[in-house]
Amino acid sequence: MLHSRPSLSVRAALLAAGASLAVPALAETEAPVAITATAAQPAEDVAAQADETEYDDVRPDDIVVTAPRLAGQLDTDYAAEAELDEAAIASYGVSNVEELLTALQPQTRSGRGRGSGRPIILVNGRRVGGFGEVRNLPPEAIAKVEIFPEEVALQYGYSADERVVNLVLKPNFRQVAVEAEGGIPTQGGRFQSEIEPSFLMIGNNGRFNLNAGWEHQTMLRESERNLVYDDPALAAQAPARSLLGASDEYSLDATIQRSLNKVTDASLNVRFDQTDSLSLLGPGLGGVSDPLEREGRSRNLAATASVNGMIGDWRWSTSANYADADQRTFTDRIVNGAARVDRFDSSQQSFGGNANLSGTVTEGWAGPIRLSATASYSGLRFDSRSDNANGITTTDLARDLPGVFGSLTIPLLDPEYEVGKIGRVSLTLSGQYQDPSDFAALKSWGANLNWGVTDNLSLIASYNQDEAAPGIQQLGAAPLVTPAVTYYDFRTGQTVQITTTTGGNPALLAEQRRDLKLGVNWSPPMLEGLNLSVNYNRNRSYDTANGFPLLTPEIEAAFPDRVTRDPNGVLTALDLRPVNFDRSENSQIRWGFNFGKSFGQQQQGGPGAGGGRGERPAGASATPPAGEGGAPPAGARPGGGEGGPRAGGGRGPGGGGGPRMGGGRGGPGGMFGGPQGGRWQVSLYHTIKLTDTVLIRPGVPELDLLDGSATGSGGGSNRHLLELDGGVFNKGFGVRLSAKYDSGSTVAGGSSGDLKFGDLATFNLRVFMDFNQKPKLIEKLPFLKGSRLRLAVDNIFDAQRRITDGNGIVPLNYQPGYIDPLGRYIELEWRKAF
Repeated sequence: MLHSRPSLSVRAALLAAGASLAVPALAETEAPVAITATAAQPAEDVAAQADETEYDDVRPDDIVVTAPRLAGQLDTDYAAEAELDEAAIASYGVSNVEELLTALQPQTRSGRGRGSGRPIILVNGRRVGGFGEVRNLPPEAIAKVEIFPEEVALQYGYSADERVVNLVLKPNFRQVAVEAEGGIPTQGGRFQSEIEPSFLMIGNNGRFNLNAGWEHQTMLRESERNLVYDDPALAAQAPARSLLGASDEYSLDATIQRSLNKVTDASLNVRFDQTDSLSLLGPGLGGVSDPLEREGRSRNLAATASVNGMIGDWRWSTSANYADADQRTFTDRIVNGAARVDRFDSSQQSFGGNANLSGTVTEGWAGPIRLSATASYSGLRFDSRSDNANGITTTDLARDLPGVFGSLTIPLLDPEYEVGKIGRVSLTLSGQYQDPSDFAALKSWGANLNWGVTDNLSLIASYNQDEAAPGIQQLGAAPLVTPAVTYYDFRTGQTVQITTTTGGNPALLAEQRRDLKLGVNWSPPMLEGLNLSVNYNRNRSYDTANGFPLLTPEIEAAFPDRVTRDPNGVLTALDLRPVNFDRSENSQIRWGFNFGKSFGQQQQGGPGAGGGRGERPAGASATPPAGEGGAPPAGARPGGGEGGPRAGGGRGPGGGGGPRMGGGRGGPGGMFGGPQGGRWQVSLYHTIKLTDTVLIRPGVPELDLLDGSATGSGGGSNRHLLELDGGVFNKGFGVRLSAKYDSGSTVAGGSSGDLKFGDLATFNLRVFMDFNQKPKLIEKLPFLKGSRLRLAVDNIFDAQRRITDGNGIVPLNYQPGYIDPLGRYIELEWRKAF
């Protein structure tokens, strides 16, 4: 049997990797370009244009305040829904981009209602090969973060399913850091520790980033929580069952990016991680002291590569990826009074690539007509072997998925072209075709209308229709039988131990989706730093592939062949393999705001004050080649190339699609002000579910998830969701408070009456100290230089959702110890940068 124990060789490798970070490698070449060229004009030219175009009507006694634009910011017809400058980023007290995006989820969550993936990431206005390229970038290396609506994704060859986050990196940055943290729930029973050394260098020719990590988590057993059992025998078995398994994870991640010439850069990311885990499933033949175990090991190797460049005024990018994921699981079982070990092995390889080309097709009556075209291919190979009491089952699956995607953006109205006087209006049309090897062809199309009423007010309307195939493992994963699973039976109102079967279902159908979105984004000019947004989404889907839903009486009536009961009606087994729902429909309104201000003394020339020259990015030429804005191709109007900067950051006739490279008057500033003084910020978002229905099969009643029905063990849909985030950062000391509230739901039916899921409000606190902003303290204690100490408390008030049946009794499976075994959790982190 596999024993999950950290090996000496792995620990030694991690220590060696951490030591190597202190070596100033690549110092002679320094690291990669922030961005090499999307219409980069010399700062002097941009400043001059700004003076000529923006301020012709300014009187001598007028005071003009301009905000500088950074190299790598996006220049698009769509307004940013949020922007964070360096001070705003620092106020979150995070250690890397992954933590920052987690903190920004209220702002980056897609309104499409799919909600499954992270936002699309750009770096300095350019596509990246994958999230691994930016996952471990430290916040100190980021000059600005921009968050855009889903429609911007179309301009970069992505479908409009997720929002877009653009990271603008600082040039000439170098950091060696070590981070150590430890955490424990206030109820005890579990300890988590992590150590992560890292190295980053950004220079004139590119960037290099290396991270290593080790994370250890101890096991939490049922006996370490105050659980109540219906059967005394189950209480006696509590020490032999785990609520959370023990695990050790090791990881190594490296990214290198290089500027190949003035307009082309390439990047490569490689990541390896291994996780060893151990869980307890109940007493074995020797009783509680000899529990049944499940041991597992997973190994993942992933690599992505990308190249970006320019051909004239057209931007192109290519990327390739490969990933190998191997998993091995051993499960102890007792069969006919004898012990045996079930073994499950799986291996998955995914690979592919894509090529994107985007630029201006022609000059339209209201601005340049822009095209983005992408050709892609992805392959997937999955094989598994399950060896259990029922015999040996093998699975060998493959999928090849070639496809093409394109979008066309057509300006319809623009006062600066003397076409219309109601603002800027543009239409984006998109289409996609995919031909999976194991399914019929999949087709998608969409239309998006963007109306920039003013520089501070924009309206969006979009409609998308697409098709999606079930996942390859949803179709063909090998069956996995798990005994002694705790499950609540609605029919009897009892919590019982059952045997579950998971795996794939080859009979699944392709999903058909129909999405409608209406959105408003407004930054009131009378309240600087405030941004308001309102979005309405309606999603309709047909033949959705889902995990088997919660076994309510309605679901059991629809899928009687999935349920096994003994002669007394007690639930004994359940087939949880995925199924198709005939139709689902939901609609919602999501509104909210971001508001931030600076207080105290601000540094002169910081954001919101001072000159308008943009800084040339690392690796960019002072005189760009033809087609890059500063030197337009023959016949093109100045600044009219793809991605060319609008003069002074205004709404010039030629820009669009690429990063802003110059200065001058800009859009709304970040959430915070300049680099000195204090800053506060608060955001609040409210999601109201209007409808949420599911039709499981024709001929059965439709399920209303807002009114007594459910498809998952977490109950029905919550009509209201509130997300609050706010913080204050001043003189190196920061405090952030986040809160989340949902209104609960009710599931009707069962012998014990309705199951009520109460509302839940949770609060999380982050308190941190950046010692770099305490010079007097550093003089006395020099080792504090470059250090940050952070205390985090999740679920401050140890709030637990109360779930009761019709008699007011909490079912065993819904006790707080099961649904939230950690509860209040405290974590202390020390980070040292050199």
